[in-house]
Amino acid sequence: MTLPSQTARVESRVSISPKRTPFGAPSALAGVVIVGIVALSLAAGLFIWSRLSGGEANMPAHDLAAKAAGPAADAPVNAAADTSAMRAASGPVVIDMIPTATPDAPAGAPTTAAGSTVAATTTPATAPATGPGAGETTAPGAGLPTGVAQSAVESAQRALAAGKPVEAREVLNRALFDASTSAADRAAMRAQIAALNEQLFFGPVVAAGDPLSDWYTVRAGDSLVRIVRSQSLPTDWRLLQRLNRMSSPNALRVGQRLKVIRQPLHAVVHKKDYRLDLWAGSPLPMGSSAITNPGPDGQASGWTFIRSFRVGLGESNGTPTGLFIVRPNSKLVDPRWVNPRTGQVYAASDPQNPIGEFWIGLDGVDASTRQLAGYGIHGTIEPDSIGQQRSMGCVRLGSEDIALLYELLIDRISTVRIVD
Repeated sequence: MTLPSQTARVESRVSISPKRTPFGAPSALAGVVIVGIVALSLAAGLFIWSRLSGGEANMPAHDLAAKAAGPAADAPVNAAADTSAMRAASGPVVIDMIPTATPDAPAGAPTTAAGSTVAATTTPATAPATGPGAGETTAPGAGLPTGVAQSAVESAQRALAAGKPVEAREVLNRALFDASTSAADRAAMRAQIAALNEQLFFGPVVAAGDPLSDWYTVRAGDSLVRIVRSQSLPTDWRLLQRLNRMSSPNALRVGQRLKVIRQPLHAVVHKKDYRLDLWAGSPLPMGSSAITNPGPDGQASGWTFIRSFRVGLGESNGTPTGLFIVRPNSKLVDPRWVNPRTGQVYAASDPQNPIGEFWIGLDGVDASTRQLAGYGIHGTIEPDSIGQQRSMGCVRLGSEDIALLYELLIDRISTVRIVD
């Protein structure tokens, strides 16, 4: 739908980001398609791989009520400057089977995964009830998968058995781009790729041949902010602290190796499923107003699936569809907010502030979104609103999820596509 032009906008402020130009339950088939064949082998493969790769020694521990009839959405109109005493980021949700790194472990351990052997299994299983892929559960049931799904499953199994988790992820990711892969099969594969990414992407290890991550060696005078700027990293500095299990953003040593992410992150919001998918890949060309030939999940060619988040949306279908980018200087921590209907002011740090702790402003870039203002992605103090239409049009996430997404999406670079 096309909404009336909105007027409220977020005031610009200094940003520390680098500046650069339902869940519906899948069908029974999906259970055996992916989870029945892959889930346990992925789990075992990841466990063995993460142990053999020295993951524990590699790295140091480092929207409201209704849509407004007048001025729009939930945009904060002011905020305290993010001069930012560097705030510690909360850790990602980690699947129990995947070990995490020990805080402040010494640098210099092996940097790539050794080969490992994983026994094939056809035992049916379910996707994790919490964590990445939560909501995309499957159940044991029907016959074996066919076509693209079956081929992807078998190839991913072989790659894991050979100690090649990056290849296993790529095989499953390619299947997400095939229009013949059923929606249920894609849901199950997204859950399994997300499980892989708990170690490959969010873990402190850089796997051999991973195009998304790399090592950086700390130099004299470095800080996390300086590293992000000097290396033009397409993430927030807080992500470095999260990935490397740093107990403090100041816990840097000359010669220390840090895992960094080299590919920008993008989001595709699926309104009917109340789901936000996170993808890694090249940004759209400057001035682009559309994703050319998007994949079945709305992704651009060449993007790699990372994980999904549950979201809340605008009441009466009030969240607009179309293409956006993260607006320059729009990312706010602990924003001040004025309700556009009532004029009530919520100060920064007010626990009743409906916006929550983080705000990511959006700029429309296509014909349907270019004249819109005041929309964004933010937190909420109403966790029960996730999976419902209760915002003024914005996309809202739970507190832990918005904290993570804040670290991943970057102004001027990250694309946000909202589809029905």
